[in-house]
Amino acid sequence: MKRPAIRSTLTAVVCSGAAALWLGTGCGVDENLYNAAVKDRDQTKVALNNSEAETAKLKTQCAKEGADKDARIALMRNKLESMGQDVSRLESERGSLGGELEQTKKRLEEIKKAQEQAEARASQYRQLVKQFKKLTDAGKLQVEVRENRMIVRLGDQILFDPGKTDLKKEGQDALSEVTKVLTSIPNRNFQVAGHTDNAPIKSARFRSNWDLSTARAVEVTNFMIKSGMDPKRLSAAGYADQSPVAANDTPENKAKNRRIEIVLMPNLEDLPPIDDALKATGG
Repeated sequence: MKRPAIRSTLTAVVCSGAAALWLGTGCGVDENLYNAAVKDRDQTKVALNNSEAETAKLKTQCAKEGADKDARIALMRNKLESMGQDVSRLESERGSLGGELEQTKKRLEEIKKAQEQAEARASQYRQLVKQFKKLTDAGKLQVEVRENRMIVRLGDQILFDPGKTDLKKEGQDALSEVTKVLTSIPNRNFQVAGHTDNAPIKSARFRSNWDLSTARAVEVTNFMIKSGMDPKRLSAAGYADQSPVAANDTPENKAKNRRIEIVLMPNLEDLPPIDDALKATGG
């Protein structure tokens, strides 16, 4: 009578423990689910083995390609050396060429920037010529480019009487129009420069042409400020007879040298970088 109870107990223990994979009829385990799980395990194991084999194959291939590449490099080096070539020097020169290429690229960029600036100045020059056409046609002024600077040049015959600094009416009218145009140019400063011929002057007021040229430049500067020019955008300078535009050998040439020039000063971006400027001068 006790044996059936013991048998039931053992069956329950087996079905509830790690031996539940046993397919005895007393365990209640679905045979189809078990077979599917075993099949999935076997397929996963096969896939893992294939992956490991493929990985090993790729490692072997990469190692072989690396060895082949090293062998080709060594073969090329030996071939060059057999031809009398200094491989180390060639490699050094290759590095130098790379540096020179970068320098060339930088230089081309600088040239491009300089060209763009030159085109901008040319456009501004054409605009000035157009705006001053009425005055240039009347012979009252000239617009020119000299030493990479745009200059509005007015002869002293319309501005001053000989040896004087008081502006004549005709000169005031011309300067009013000039100031109106220059005021419309953004982000530009101007220098008013006075020039004389080489005929010496000495009077109670002017000890030399330096004094006369500077006084005339200051007079024009003050008039331009009264005409609406921002004084922060102006400076005045006297050059006496030290910067002629013609030989002082005829009355006509002397007249050309007696003049007021209004110079459009370059902006900082128009100038080369300080480091490049120092290199150019050996500093």
